[in-house]
Amino acid sequence: MQELFTRSQRRMFSASDDSAMMKQVQATHAPDGREVDVTPILSIIEDIFRRATPSDIDGVLNGAREHMDALDDNISLDAFSGMLEALSYTIHKISCEISCKCSEGGDAHATTMALFNTLSGYSWDAKMVLSLAAFAVNYGEFWLGAQLCTNNSLAKSVAVLKQVSNVLEHYNALKPQFDALNNLIKVMLDLTKCIVEFKQLPSQYISTDAQAVSIAMAHIPAAAYWTFRSIVACYSQTLSLTGLRDA
Repeated sequence: MQELFTRSQRRMFSASDDSAMMKQVQATHAPDGREVDVTPILSIIEDIFRRATPSDIDGVLNGAREHMDALDDNISLDAFSGMLEALSYTIHKISCEISCKCSEGGDAHATTMALFNTLSGYSWDAKMVLSLAAFAVNYGEFWLGAQLCTNNSLAKSVAVLKQVSNVLEHYNALKPQFDALNNLIKVMLDLTKCIVEFKQLPSQYISTDAQAVSIAMAHIPAAAYWTFRSIVACYSQTLSLTGLRDA
């Protein structure tokens, strides 16, 4: 009986903590009406993660990596260059915020809430896409250095200072960590795409009074929180693998 009571208490405190956390998240949400077409940005993010996945690491290690092909034809940079120009500062700011706080070993929840405050004026789907874009920049730069360091002197020197060369040297031993990292990235990307697709459903065919829609809407803040939290965890793990932060 005592054990059952203890379990009940844990569930109660867990639910209480979760509720308090979601109230914190909701308190940061102050959309100012700005519209962001997140679809093309999401396409770029997906392209970065696809090319950054070290599935062909043997080619990198042996210096036999083939020249990467151009961006997919369905991603037109010219079509939304103006929008990216407006958002580049925000993406850069988030990227720096994640980098600095994770490098210092800051509290993951505090870092997550700082990102919510930075993105308070955006819609939920835009928050998720922009935060994922900031992480994609960091992660993409990491693997870009790894891919180029065997045949580019500048990349090699930078890789040495950032200890990327050590990661390549011990890649086989680190592979389980990178596999786990890539699995989490895939989950974050899939969840973000799901939220974006949900937000883009034609409003004329959806009743906001529908129970299913209300339930889905209620879960979006939590989805955003755990996406942000996972981004912080992924970047912290990347720093740990390079030795730039204590594990």
